[in-house]
Amino acid sequence: MKVFFTTKQHYFLKNHPQEDFFLLSKKYPIFAVADGVTLNLSSKDYPAESGAFEVAKIFCQTVVLEAEKRYENFKEKDLKEIFELGNTAVWKYNVSQGRTQKTINYYNKDLFSATASFAVIKNKKVFWFSLCDSSVSVFNNKGKEVFTSPDGWAHFPKNWKNGANEREKIVEMHKDYRNAVDSAGKLLGYGVIDGEESAELYLTSGTLKIKQGDLFFLYTDGFENYFKLKKFIDIFKQWPSALAFELSTLVADRSKKYPKKYSEEKTLIAVSI
Repeated sequence: MKVFFTTKQHYFLKNHPQEDFFLLSKKYPIFAVADGVTLNLSSKDYPAESGAFEVAKIFCQTVVLEAEKRYENFKEKDLKEIFELGNTAVWKYNVSQGRTQKTINYYNKDLFSATASFAVIKNKKVFWFSLCDSSVSVFNNKGKEVFTSPDGWAHFPKNWKNGANEREKIVEMHKDYRNAVDSAGKLLGYGVIDGEESAELYLTSGTLKIKQGDLFFLYTDGFENYFKLKKFIDIFKQWPSALAFELSTLVADRSKKYPKKYSEEKTLIAVSI
């Protein structure tokens, strides 16, 4: 098994604080990535240290540590339980920062939150979960996509922008659709890790069989469009000694030419089975 990992800042927002976080267990093949949700502040007012980054870090540290404790007897049911522990840890952090439903305004003072994906590899299986637009993918040794976790925005209504201005639209999005469910438990929006119990209802998880030659990826949404590039997949299929250099060259080229699609902050963990 070979493992590669990288995190890259937004190509143009050089002074924006880091908000992605990733963690690899030193004991077992356990991996987590998380993407802190950017606050609605101007770049001038944005803090040098982001609370969104803190919850991304707290979540990854919590779920990896708990998975290490359970690794020898790991089962699919552990995925939800581990997520719940990570989500609760994030809630405690939000409370410690004075951020609850009673104190936030859903705009520039809001719950710190993150998206995330997570995996445990054991006995030729991957136990995985993902939330929102942090994802899990598997490709075979021919570079063909075998699996990608479900679209985290599938339940979000396409006509949500009803506010009169940008602030009202963002408040509506966060207040009415974040971790939103109806009385029957039907999903009404999108899920993020912020400590709210309903976030657990948006979690997607499962078990995948893997075989020698497969490529397994965890990544935040900044890498999503790269998976549509044959050159990107080929780099990992070939796994050259200069993999980091070749990937960095591709990222720099795409970020310059197509900034709207390729320049966002991004984190990737790749595993060659």
